[in-house]
Amino acid sequence: MTLRSRLSRLARTVLPARSTEADHTAAPAVAQRPTPDAVDGVKLNLGCGFDVRSGWVNVDMHERHGPEIVSDVTDLRDIADKTASYALAQDVLEHVHRDRCATALREWNRVLKPGGLLDLRVPDVIALGRLMQQRQSVEQHAVLLQCMFGTQGYQGDFHLNGFTELSISAALEDAGFTVEYLGHHDEWLLDVVGRKDRDTQPDPMLRAETDADFITLAYRRFLGREPDPEGREYYLGSLAEGIPREAVMATLDYAGRQQGASG
Repeated sequence: MTLRSRLSRLARTVLPARSTEADHTAAPAVAQRPTPDAVDGVKLNLGCGFDVRSGWVNVDMHERHGPEIVSDVTDLRDIADKTASYALAQDVLEHVHRDRCATALREWNRVLKPGGLLDLRVPDVIALGRLMQQRQSVEQHAVLLQCMFGTQGYQGDFHLNGFTELSISAALEDAGFTVEYLGHHDEWLLDVVGRKDRDTQPDPMLRAETDADFITLAYRRFLGREPDPEGREYYLGSLAEGIPREAVMATLDYAGRQQGASG
């Protein structure tokens, strides 16, 4: 049993369940949840962990889990465009840096065929906040805080992001998907299925061979100039510390827009 499974079981034990009828009132388009059984073709299990599924192409960054492909799920360069009919990413996006979530969704769009399905499960921070208001005990709040921020029991189980019905729907639509189903699992997890309706892909700048090349390209695009030595050193240091390239792009984009507004 995975840590997420144990956490969900604990949450169900400590937090009394509400009517399931209320859990799925948010479904926007179809009453029936699309399932992988109804889909032919390649099925990807992204960030599989120990949930390795027979007949699927399992992808995980840790070789110890025994996936077919060892890879960062935000950079699937070993998988060709339009390969899969179904992609499952359960309990994955919350572990991705907030600025990289758009990259992840666009990369998953790239490897899906037109009309392919993306199946997501992510924490709903509004639902968790509502549950905290309803369940007023230290034990219940401790469980819910773990659901929100991760168990933090090992390096990979820190939550870097959270979602709402509005934010996950907007993110999917921006990445080229139509939301076909939106409900809840265990009251605090958003259960979402999107269908690819147009092609998208991550910004090509993110594939720059070196961090130095990336910084040069980012300065040229957002500031219209070459990087100054101090700026180059600062951003090289940030990237070396684990700040994602997407965050650097967001910072320089903001600086460029401020520069344009003042000039």
